[in-house]
Amino acid sequence: MITAPSSSVAQKRDLHVGGLGADASGALAAVTDRIPGLAQDWSRWARRAAREADDFVRANPWTALAVVAAAGLAAGYMLSQRPRGFSLDRLRKGALRR
Repeated sequence: MITAPSSSVAQKRDLHVGGLGADASGALAAVTDRIPGLAQDWSRWARRAAREADDFVRANPWTALAVVAAAGLAAGYMLSQRPRGFSLDRLRKGALRR
């Protein structure tokens, strides 16, 4: 059975207990302690934005319809402009590379 000298075991333990591990755990704790607060802030912001969007749509239904229609037309136009005859096989063979 192979055993490591006691000095290397002590060095490894120091890294985990009081050396690098202590600094890393402090930094990690500083970051993770803020996560629940950030999640609550983001959740409040998202709810407020959704409420304001809902209020706008209820107050201006025709404007909201026009915005959605314009976005749909723009998306349809962009999707229709893709290269004709595009295939992954041609791309893999290098036919579309310049």
